[in-house]
Amino acid sequence: MRSVLIIMLCLVLGISTSESSQPSTKRFLEEIDTKKYDTYIYGLESGLDWANEILFREHGIEIFCKPNDLEISATLLKKFLKEEITKNLSFYRKYENEPLIGLAFRNAYIERFPCEK
Repeated sequence: MRSVLIIMLCLVLGISTSESSQPSTKRFLEEIDTKKYDTYIYGLESGLDWANEILFREHGIEIFCKPNDLEISATLLKKFLKEEITKNLSFYRKYENEPLIGLAFRNAYIERFPCEK
């Protein structure tokens, strides 16, 4: 009985942890002025930088052209995200309960750091 309770507790804690790891667009916007998702935002930035680098190395294509040595604060990254979501508000409202912050981040970077063609 005790092992069943421990397993159930682990499952409940695991579900609540994974549920909160990727915020919905709505939840992110509700808490955008806090530091709650700063680490998450930096993780997205790092992942996008790596994806961009690998895509360039393997296929010669860049998604965006942000200077390599440019470091952007969480405050500025959140500003980019807020502007992207506001610009395409009907889309993000339609899917406000989905975790689309990564998509918004990619779109914001493409707009902010376009590549010369």
